[in-house]
Amino acid sequence: MNKTLISLLLALGYPAHAEENILDAEAAIKNGAPLAAYQHLAPHPLYPYLEARAYRDNLATTPTATLVAFLQKYPNDPFSTTLAKQAYPYWAAGGENDAIIASYSPGYADETLECQYRSALLNRGKTREAIKDSDKLLASDKSLSAECNTLYDRLAHSGHINPAQHAERFRLAMANNNTLIASYLAGNLQGAAAQAAQTWLDIDQNRLPIESAYSLTDPDWRSALLAQQLGKRLKKDPLALAQATNAATMGYISRPKDAGKLYNPLVRKLAQADDPHTLTLWDAIPAGEHEDNTTYDLIAYDLRRGDWRGLPAHLGKLDKDAQNKAEIQYWIGKALEKSGDRAGADSHYRRAASQRDFYGFLAAEKLGIAPQYHDRPVRRDHHYAAVVGRPAAYRARIFRNLGDDARASQEWQALLKTLTPAESAQAALYASEIGWSVQAVTTLGKSKNYDALALRFPTAYETRVRQLASQHGISPAKIFAIIRKESIFQPAIASKAGAIGLMQIMPATASHTASKNGIPYSGKWQLTEPDTNLEIGSQYLTDRINEFGHLAYA
Repeated sequence: MNKTLISLLLALGYPAHAEENILDAEAAIKNGAPLAAYQHLAPHPLYPYLEARAYRDNLATTPTATLVAFLQKYPNDPFSTTLAKQAYPYWAAGGENDAIIASYSPGYADETLECQYRSALLNRGKTREAIKDSDKLLASDKSLSAECNTLYDRLAHSGHINPAQHAERFRLAMANNNTLIASYLAGNLQGAAAQAAQTWLDIDQNRLPIESAYSLTDPDWRSALLAQQLGKRLKKDPLALAQATNAATMGYISRPKDAGKLYNPLVRKLAQADDPHTLTLWDAIPAGEHEDNTTYDLIAYDLRRGDWRGLPAHLGKLDKDAQNKAEIQYWIGKALEKSGDRAGADSHYRRAASQRDFYGFLAAEKLGIAPQYHDRPVRRDHHYAAVVGRPAAYRARIFRNLGDDARASQEWQALLKTLTPAESAQAALYASEIGWSVQAVTTLGKSKNYDALALRFPTAYETRVRQLASQHGISPAKIFAIIRKESIFQPAIASKAGAIGLMQIMPATASHTASKNGIPYSGKWQLTEPDTNLEIGSQYLTDRINEFGHLAYA
């Protein structure tokens, strides 16, 4: 434990190593020890974890009033979420609806808990409260749990779900590939909607060909069906590309969201294949539905064809916000420059150069002006002490120091829910000061504070990075950029693909690079050690730069 933390604990009246005692106590309670044996730890900010553990393990013998009071006392905390997930079903089974209603807080509740809360309201005859804004809840991808389906059924049977909502929930289930729920929901539909739903299910299960959707008379059903089914097949069915192109050109995709969902991956496939249908489908994407990767592929498509005159018009299909991005302004400027319109080009270059962006920097270079950084550092202000003094901030720091990243992150997210943008900036500064770079970066991102550059682009492990950069003759900025992009300075992170550590190195790559260059290496989990990861990662980066001659190809 570091000296600063010990000083903080002592200043707050907590004995050094008290948090280890708390965790030992939690383990003991899990194994049957009574909570009363640890009352002496009650003043400690981690003590609620002991209470939550004891209450979860003893729901039947803990007074309901005690549980309700606890959840009311901690309305935004992760341990309340865990307790409620066990208490709510227990109370519901015993008819204790008032306990659920009294203890509920949106600060700790997820969609499933909210559905249980609304069901409790229905049980107590509070229908108006139960149905208020329920359409938003039941339109969420996360509302397909058994508890939410039960709530949905009750609302439907009592006449509080209209035909359009029935249709949208069926489509939601299909969009999430949950055909079991979709099949059940189809029973709520009538007439043409019921026929369309059954056709959808039959196509999904290969009982009917995709072309059967064309016979549907309701354009919204046809649009949603084709967008979901063709989008699902684009990745694996060679015929889907032609089928999707045909559906698009025939105007069968009528809803903007459906068009965006299907046409974006379709345009990417067509553009990458230099297919002449690319521009037709690009034009069919509604404004506001263009995805960034689709736009990049469209630009590359035009560049390969040398269509400088067409590029500005093609990018003109984007909505205003997308067009204002530095990258788009740069490429419009480049196209106009290539077409001989220097004045027009400079106008767009200036708009790009006003932004802190790679393409903004390129545009500034074109204009011969200094790049714009717009750096607005975050410094301690009157919010800092209050933010740092919150129990959630303390608990997050303690769990991080104990190596419990999951709980640390949960506490941090709970803290952020309660903060204003100004307070969030101070929280990001605090995270940076304790070396928690990932939370500093992501906290600023969530509050759209993009101008605190020192916090957003940290230089952790600077001594080692500079040493390795000098050894390999490369810029330390290259190493920092990879760490920032790949792991946000999380040494133990592992990707789904298997890449590990700061520079996200695949174990096979690490083994080969280490063997080739005489770097001590004994196994993949050594990649979670910053020194080893940086040494192997910087060596691999250097090898690739030397092989290909440029960072862009490395």
